[in-house]
Amino acid sequence: METKQLYVANINIVFGKEEEPLIERVDDIIIPALTSGIVKKSGEKTRFIFEDVLLREIEEDEWVIQGLFIKDTVLDVMSEYSPNTGLEKTEKHINSAPYSLFIIYLKNHRMVLVKNQSSSPDIRNFASAFKEIIGAYVRKENEHLDKGKKLPKPIIFVSGIKTAASVKETLKDVEKINQLILKFYPLNAEWDYDPIFGEIDQKIRKTIQSKKGRMIFSSPQSKDGVADIIERTEGIVKSEMKVTYKGANPEDENKKTGTIRDDQISDVLSVDIYQELDSAYDEINSIGKSIHSINFQTKNHIIDYKRFLEKRKKDR
Repeated sequence: METKQLYVANINIVFGKEEEPLIERVDDIIIPALTSGIVKKSGEKTRFIFEDVLLREIEEDEWVIQGLFIKDTVLDVMSEYSPNTGLEKTEKHINSAPYSLFIIYLKNHRMVLVKNQSSSPDIRNFASAFKEIIGAYVRKENEHLDKGKKLPKPIIFVSGIKTAASVKETLKDVEKINQLILKFYPLNAEWDYDPIFGEIDQKIRKTIQSKKGRMIFSSPQSKDGVADIIERTEGIVKSEMKVTYKGANPEDENKKTGTIRDDQISDVLSVDIYQELDSAYDEINSIGKSIHSINFQTKNHIIDYKRFLEKRKKDR
């Protein structure tokens, strides 16, 4: 048994002017893109790779996209220490491939990502690579497709799902929140999740035909209120806070200010894994089923997923 870190996130991805949800483009874009061999490069010695990706019915009527997310890199070792000889200069270059396991639930577009070790790629790495690789695949395919058959362009953002407790932990050294910024993107059939956020997406953003939007709240006084609102977003809105940090002395005039971005607020669960992680999909799924966000569905989710299940049964 080993203890691993598990993250929960919401994948918001829509395609084209009609803003088709992820589940409508699993077969012709998502799976082909993630199995295309396209990689995301990061510097000269690191690349991110999706491996062993497949669409699977992990249990009855529970379809997922599962796979491994690998950070293929080279570690430069320029010095070593020995109790006998002390610090010594060296030059070694070691191949390393720390990885994480992921499962994307098609019923609600939530996902879990489990890191195999501390240097394994995290949600931020996943979000960046997922967005770049799917976008690159669509562009590549459209180069040889006729105008009327081109694949729709994706709009993607992946956001970790936070709890009020994780937000409060992030704010423990903050004296004052100067601004709370909520950023809106096209929702993946989730506009009926919340009457406030859903109305903004359906009645305002779509009416004015904007791909993005934001609301800014100046000088919110309640940290607990801010934490509750960010938790309530369930990853369908990206949050950002402009803050002033506590000084060593309460009377300090020049206190540090900064920005806390959405991907800096993380809610990490420690889970015990009994199998080798690269084959522990069923075990991770069992853990995921106990997490509220993984089981939550809006009415739109239910309608879309029912249509997806009917199509799968017809194709068998």
